Amino acid sequence: MSGPFSAPSSIPAPDTAPSPGSIDCGPFWPATDLVRLRKAIRIDQAVTDERLRDVAKNAILDVMDELNGWKAEQLAAGYATLTDVPSRYDIDGESDYVVRWGRAIASVIAADLSDRQLGQSARQAGIERAEELSTDADIHRRNVTIAVRDFLGRSRIIAEVI
Repeated sequence: MSGPFSAPSSIPAPDTAPSPGSIDCGPFWPATDLVRLRKAIRIDQAVTDERLRDVAKNAILDVMDELNGWKAEQLAAGYATLTDVPSRYDIDGESDYVVRWGRAIASVIAADLSDRQLGQSARQAGIERAEELSTDADIHRRNVTIAVRDFLGRSRIIAEVI
């Protein structure tokens, strides 16, 4: 299988090693590590560092918009950064808020890359592959909703009107 989420090649393509880097998310939110994201989402070499950075920036903005009201409440309560907010749980030394912040961003990136791959697949490989990628993108979008709801401490129920 090929695409942005395929298993890593045993032979790295020339000049595609991820460059170290992170995206500064402002004074409140933790920086986003692009190398960690690439590994966590298992993004292959077809996605360049520049493309990943662009997609990640937009993902961060989307998640920030979703959590803007919650952030305002935390700032009003005197917490200057996300890591200052008392966690509900500590997982492997990280606050549950930090973990879910990262998951939400990773899920938005995965959905965006799946959508982009869907557009390419529809032209190149046909309907069957397009349907498979569409399902992947839908799963990633659902994961965004779940991550944000978990972050906010809300129910995970997602209902569709038929």
